[in-house]
Amino acid sequence: MQQSISVMGVRIMSDGVIGIDIGGTNIRVGFLDKQLQLIRKETALQTQFRNAGDMFTYVRKMISKVDVDRKADKIGIAMPVPWRDDTKIIFDATNIPFLENMSIQKICSYFPGYDVFFENDVNVIALLESNYGAAKGYQHSMYITISTGIGSGIVVNNDIFHGAHGYAGEIGNMMVSDRNGSLELLCSGQALEQESKRLYGSEATSRLLFEKYHAKDIHAVEVIELWIERFSNAIASLMQTMDPHIFVFGGAVIYHNQWLIERIIESAEKKILPNLKGKAKIVMSKFGPDAGIIGAGFIALKKSKGE
Repeated sequence: MQQSISVMGVRIMSDGVIGIDIGGTNIRVGFLDKQLQLIRKETALQTQFRNAGDMFTYVRKMISKVDVDRKADKIGIAMPVPWRDDTKIIFDATNIPFLENMSIQKICSYFPGYDVFFENDVNVIALLESNYGAAKGYQHSMYITISTGIGSGIVVNNDIFHGAHGYAGEIGNMMVSDRNGSLELLCSGQALEQESKRLYGSEATSRLLFEKYHAKDIHAVEVIELWIERFSNAIASLMQTMDPHIFVFGGAVIYHNQWLIERIIESAEKKILPNLKGKAKIVMSKFGPDAGIIGAGFIALKKSKGE
């Protein structure tokens, strides 16, 4: 899914920008034009790389394929790691362990001739949605991805909120059950798939679990209703701590089961302070699978201008 964006207030000296979305499963590299229209992209599986050197060397080759004429001079890199603007060493790279303790300077050395800018992968989508997507027009918003794992980006006063140490938005670690259960452990796509395998055999998927739910299978109903209860616990807590104007949901789990949004709102409304009732606003993301690439490119343009 390609998105065309008019980038207001950002002067672009080159003819485009490179967006790089480095995930625990896939790596996506794209060339975007002056309006952040995705022109060409390349993808690769993370599993083919054994170390950071191999990965970044291959990413450089991907760049040469999407920007054959070398029209871009800036690169935005989005990664699933905690981030602040003064970060020099990567820590807590749980989804890509070989990035642990790697210096930002070392990463930049793989891309000579480019200005390289970094940000957390979910944060770039949160800011993209805030500026051009489903959260446009709202001063405070949160983007939440519900896929293999769970993460979020927080936008306060139309800018990314990193927190004191770069960990703001790591909501997957929120405790949502009195049985030592975090949101990611109990509510991620991986958690749903594990429940499906437990109930229906080793070949079962989360998709089958939802099919069984709609068929009113008593075991699937129990699992999904408990999922709604736990996820709404998280939303109620976030409403009463972060108080955003709007939540934007993305990720495979919610994309394929958008009906869950109304159920989450209904459940969360029962748990929040009286004056917040009726103010739970949750919408679907405007951007699709390429949001990370586009967001990374957008971050590069903003940071290159000191914004």
